[in-house]
Parts: sequence; C-alpha cells; structure tokens
Amino acid sequence: MAFGKDGICSICKRMPVSRWCDYVINYDTSTLFLRDYKEFVSANSGNNYSTCDLPMCEKCASNVGKDRDLCPHHISLYRVVQLPDVYQRKRQSEEKGRIYRFDATK
Repeated sequence: MAFGKDGICSICKRMPVSRWCDYVINYDTSTLFLRDYKEFVSANSGNNYSTCDLPMCEKCASNVGKDRDLCPHHISLYRVVQLPDVYQRKRQSEEKGRIYRFDATK
C-alpha cells in the first residue's frame, strides 16, 4: 500500500509511511446563521476541521493519545501549549469541575 510520495516517510525519507499527522490546522466556522434544525444538523455533521496529514513512519511520529500522532513540527507546538507544572494542571481540573457543576444547576 503506497501512501505519501512513493509510500516513503516525509521526514526521514527512508521508512514506509504508517502514520499521518493529526494536528488540527484549520477549523471550518463559515456557517454563522442557520434557518432551521435541518440546516443545523447538516452543518454540524462530519468533521469541521482539517488536519496536517503529513505522511510519516512509525519512528518519526510522536504518539500523543489513542490514534493521535504528530509530526516533529507539531509535537514541538503541542509541548509548548501544555501546562508546565502539576499545580497548574490540578487547578485547571478543579476549575473545570466548578464550571461543570455550575452548568448542571441551571
């Protein structure tokens, strides 16, 4: 099965392609007004985003979750946006818990 250019990794240019970069590069938010529920369902069905899709081998890809692989460029961006310390991640999860509890009381 050939994927990418001749089925070869775009990074190392040696190994066969087995992964694609899943980093979201564009969100489709073109729909601003919907006349009815049928249009709403149609506009929100399927993927409303585009991914990088750079073809890579298993060695060059960085796995960040179930079926989520990133290319070397996007893994560096992904690491920058992660919360740096345990305290910040703890505070974030506590705050999300408060927000969700607040929404449930409405």
